[in-house]
Amino acid sequence: MSTTIGLFVDTSDLYHRIRRKLNGKLCYEAYFEEVKKLGTIQQAFAYGMQTDNEASGFITCLQITGFDTKFKRPRVLKIGDREIKRCDHGIAMTIDVVRTLVHLDTVVLGISNPDYIPLINYIRDCGVRVIIMASCVPKSMWELVDEVIEIDESYLEEEDDG
Repeated sequence: MSTTIGLFVDTSDLYHRIRRKLNGKLCYEAYFEEVKKLGTIQQAFAYGMQTDNEASGFITCLQITGFDTKFKRPRVLKIGDREIKRCDHGIAMTIDVVRTLVHLDTVVLGISNPDYIPLINYIRDCGVRVIIMASCVPKSMWELVDEVIEIDESYLEEEDDG
């Protein structure tokens, strides 16, 4: 019997942490294929933000890969003369996990944010295995999950030379 997997990915979290650590962009096809090696993906959600339609190409690529996409407009915070875009998907992701949990053996989280520790504890309390597949995962999260798959260069998009 195959392991049933739910995949929940915060694209903004992955983007910023991978950019900071590896100076590259995640290849979501390679990421998705790696998760498929763990079992059968029942549901895959990708959460992100877009102001207008600037992410439409990225969203289409995610959908072709196999993700249900949940993108929304960010809040814009003004700090001095800087604008910072923020988009929190914590509640939406938590609801999606809770709704699908009964059908899953394993939850794979594409997050490095310790704000999700209560969700991780809930998943574990339900007897479901938790894997984090992300970059720059804090030690506090490593200690709570069954496995951490740290994203390395092999998951990055190849750079265009011209």
